[in-house]
Amino acid sequence: MRHSESTEALHFAHSMVETAATFLVLVIQMLHTRMGYVKVRQAVQRLEHFDPDDDPHLRSINTWMWSAVAAGFFLIGVCVGCFIAFYAYVHLGWTVLSNQICIVFSLTIFGLYASRVMTAINTIQTDQHKVDVQRNCFAIR
Repeated sequence: MRHSESTEALHFAHSMVETAATFLVLVIQMLHTRMGYVKVRQAVQRLEHFDPDDDPHLRSINTWMWSAVAAGFFLIGVCVGCFIAFYAYVHLGWTVLSNQICIVFSLTIFGLYASRVMTAINTIQTDQHKVDVQRNCFAIR
């Protein structure tokens, strides 16, 4: 009987650590999402020299950012909800699977967002390079 109780406590502790680690990964990715948006906003301000609020590309990235953050909050809810449901109705061993699924979904969502941000930054830098080349051509004439 003691062995059963200690195994139960061990499963509970493992599930708590697993859920806390998943929560931490999701929060870090959500913060990284916000910082990506700030980086693009600063690039627009510095390189294009106009108000970033008027840029249609930034509005698209802003929408992606808030969608990714909302998905992060949803995944946190799924992670915690699965822990509670598995604790109450099933075996806590299932939390490993649910947490891994949440991490895979978050990596996919935030990877798509990161590729969108990098595309925007590369487009801005390419446009600025073209402007510099064009200025140099007119300066030589």
